[in-house]
Amino acid sequence: MPYFISNENIENNLISFLMESVDQGISVTDKNLNIVFMNRAACKMLDIPISLLQKNNSVRNLISFMAERGDYGPGDLDEIVERRMAMLQQDAIHDIEHETTDGRVISLQGKFACEKIFVSIFTDVTEQRAYEAKLEAIQYELELKLENSLREVRYNRDLLVNAINAIDDGIILFDEDDRLVLANTRMLDLYPNLKRHLIRQSHVSRIEGFDLPTVGDFSEEDVIRGRHRNEMKLHDDHWYRIEQSATVNGGKIAIFSDISTYKDQTSKLQQHTNKLVKLLQKEISLSETQREFVSMASHEFKTPLAIIDSNAQRIERKAGDMPTERLLTRIANIRDSVERMQYLINRFMDFSSEEIAGLKMEAKKQNFRSTVERLCTTHLEMGETANIQWDLGDLPEHASFDQNLLDQCVSNILSNAIKYSEPGAPIDVIGRSNDKHITIEIRDQGIGIPDDELPRIFNKYYRASNSSGIAGTGIGLNFTQLALKEQGGRIEVKSKLGEGSCFTIFLPASIALGEPDKGDPTRKDNQTEPDQLAS
Repeated sequence: MPYFISNENIENNLISFLMESVDQGISVTDKNLNIVFMNRAACKMLDIPISLLQKNNSVRNLISFMAERGDYGPGDLDEIVERRMAMLQQDAIHDIEHETTDGRVISLQGKFACEKIFVSIFTDVTEQRAYEAKLEAIQYELELKLENSLREVRYNRDLLVNAINAIDDGIILFDEDDRLVLANTRMLDLYPNLKRHLIRQSHVSRIEGFDLPTVGDFSEEDVIRGRHRNEMKLHDDHWYRIEQSATVNGGKIAIFSDISTYKDQTSKLQQHTNKLVKLLQKEISLSETQREFVSMASHEFKTPLAIIDSNAQRIERKAGDMPTERLLTRIANIRDSVERMQYLINRFMDFSSEEIAGLKMEAKKQNFRSTVERLCTTHLEMGETANIQWDLGDLPEHASFDQNLLDQCVSNILSNAIKYSEPGAPIDVIGRSNDKHITIEIRDQGIGIPDDELPRIFNKYYRASNSSGIAGTGIGLNFTQLALKEQGGRIEVKSKLGEGSCFTIFLPASIALGEPDKGDPTRKDNQTEPDQLAS
């Protein structure tokens, strides 16, 4: 006997006591897929009347009952039942979650207790999942607040530095060990040798030709207030008011104000500073907007311009013997690229430093698979050393999507794959789809991305440390991420330094219109159509 029991009378009812005392639902299925036991908690959790099991205790009958009730969603009832039966017959541990029609989430964990005897345990995890969702929302909100706070701190820091440099007074700052940590441009003009001491963070005693007034030079009243003020004539024959005070960390800051001409400088300086700050804010905003616009536009114009140039060169080389059909195709590629550039120009007209109004999605029903295939073909023909291979047979034939945004997303990644790979290195494009996502995987064997830089690769203007010497703006991946987000998707990256990168585009499966034709998968590479490349 593998257990201890002191009362034999209890042993006869032990299973009944145990099964009805637990909060979890328990069911036992024999090798013939008949339910031989289901406790009250399981019946209540799944809303199964005991009379149903008493009439027919087969698993198939129970699944049919739940399918007719709508527990498994819409679809053909026979197909649903057969699919569920096939899952049960698999010799594996089951761990799935099921949402009931009233919104409850039931976790099912099942395994074989012995040969052909399958035990299932049902747990109501509705509150747990709701709590997890709430925690996730709170985490997202906190991360968003932190990001906004950091952005505001960086902005205020830059604004403060620029404002300090714009002040007419000289400002110099020492830490608690009397080492130089800051001097504004006015101070550097007054004492040019401070530049090298600022880099070295020299001690005040080692700065030749520079002295701060000592405490003995100030009045007793100034010392008590913790602010020391003095007026003296310096080496440039100008009189300065030197106001020195302690910082919160034990250091000291000194302000050198030229009072030779303006005795009323304090009030005028405040007015001037306020005006400078407002102008500076306006200038920073305008400068940032212009910089982002130029970077974004120049980056996104590269691909259509390259397509136009590639097709124009092929037409020029074979103008005399190019078939009419091929010539029309090349001209159509050129016109498509021109239309894309016009699209970019029109959408970027509303560009601002805070948002890209041009990213508003304009989805419509169109051919999805051939669009991705066209992008692969276009980039293959753009460069003589490009080696792009694609397998897109699992993608849906048609979908509802914004073609211009998808073109930009795929083109950005393909262009990077070509740019950061050796000439002729293979680039694989694989399309897949399932119940949740449509994915486009672009894998190269290029220089790769350092592990510690992967979290920042989608940041605006960020470029990996090993990309020096390769032209780029750091805009493309950030733009791709924003564009996919507008279409309900996302992008992920895996990379190993020196071995290549794999970027995967995820789009919601709900955009698909009809099933893809899996009987005739699309598989092409740069060797399959030599006549096309030659044209």
